[in-house]
Parts: sequence; C-alpha cells; structure tokens
Amino acid sequence: MRKPHFLLLILLSATPLLVFGQKKERKSKNADSVPTVTFEKGALTDGRPTGIWEYYDQQGELTLRMNYDSSRIAYSRPDTARYLLYLNDDWQLVRPSRAPQFVGSRAKRTADIGKSIRYPVASLMQEQQGEVVISYVVNEQGKTQDYQVVTTPSKECTEAVWTVLKQQPDRWIPAVYQGRPTQAQFLLRVTFVIVLEQEVAAYQARIQQQDQQPHAPYIDQVRVVAYGMERTTQSRPAPNRNRPGQRAQMPR
Repeated sequence: MRKPHFLLLILLSATPLLVFGQKKERKSKNADSVPTVTFEKGALTDGRPTGIWEYYDQQGELTLRMNYDSSRIAYSRPDTARYLLYLNDDWQLVRPSRAPQFVGSRAKRTADIGKSIRYPVASLMQEQQGEVVISYVVNEQGKTQDYQVVTTPSKECTEAVWTVLKQQPDRWIPAVYQGRPTQAQFLLRVTFVIVLEQEVAAYQARIQQQDQQPHAPYIDQVRVVAYGMERTTQSRPAPNRNRPGQRAQMPR
C-alpha cells in the first residue's frame, strides 16, 4: 500500500503566482543569483508613510506614486483593462475611466498573502486539493466588503485563506465610471496542491506554461504547494506462533 508522506516542517511552502514567488521556490546553488524585488519606496514617520511613496509590480515597473502629505495621487500607471463594475443593478465587464487600484504595491500584497498561508494539516492528511476562490467588492469609498466564498476544497483551507486575507491593509482607490465612483469586484484564487517527489519536474513545467498566459486584472492568484514523497508499506503474513509439529487450535 502506498501512502504519501509529507515533509511538513521542511518542504511545506506557499508561493504566489508571481515571477518573484517562483524564483524563490526554486533552489539555486548561488543565492546571490536570485534577484530581489523592490515593491515600495518611501519614508515612515512614527510608523506611518509620509511624503512621496512609490509602488512597483513584480517586474519592477512603477504602478503608483502617492503623496501622503497632501493625500493625493502623484502618478498612476495607465490601465485600459476591463473590470467587473456594478452598473444598473448588475455586474458588467467594462473599461472604467479610472481603474480600481490598491493603495500600495498589489504585487507585494499578493506575495505577502502567498507567504503567509499554510496548508492545513487536516487537509493534507486527507489529501484535499483544489481552489479557494473568494470574491469581494471595493466600494465607492475605497473599502472592501461583501466577502463570499465561491468555491473551496475544505473548510480548513477556507479558514487558512481567510485568516490571512482579513489581516491585509484595506486601502483602495475606487473605480470611476462616467465620472462617478463605482463598486468593483475582485477575486482571490488560492490553489492548494500536493506535489509528490517524482512529479516536481512535470509540475514546474506546467506552472511555467500557465504563467505565460494572461489573466484578468481583477483576479489575484496564489499557489500553496505541499511537497511530499511516497512511502511504500508492505503487509507481511502473521508470524506462526505454533511450535513445529503442533496444530493450531480453533478459538472456543
């Protein structure tokens, strides 16, 4: 009988769907060869951002420049993508005049979520895999609301994601459509997957191919990967406790 044996303390990891996360997942002989990603630059005064702050994506491109002294947006990278906006009592995929945006580095937010989520032990023992998809709304005031679990492989996986998600900063720039702030919907997709030792190469090749495909701008994707190996156990016949020449007795 074959049963997966998981190296929980050593090989259990969570990596976001980012170039940053995948490079971190690979083990390099030379640690200096792995580039670091700077997601934000700015100064703190008494633990709060002051002056000019700049925020970057996983490619190191500037996405947002905030002036915290004046509470104004100094720069926002042009975004012509379509988002899910609540218009005429329905969710519609449209192009807003100003796209909704996280106040900070959204790439860092996704990376922080990925690094903080742990595969629940109970789900591992039952070999439960799949996606936890949580939808939420960024309202007209730039706050999140209406969190809903769209799909999940287990209650434990949902709790693992929600525990981390509710700790994230809640600062957003609301979408603007036809001159008015508008609600926008976002999705967080967390994939829990178990990869056995002999499947690692095929898994990494599949992930590299998936990463080259574009995905919707309102979806943040994270992978929580548990690496394990199969342990083979063989059943053995029960030892014969009878002495040579003695017949086994039936129980009375």
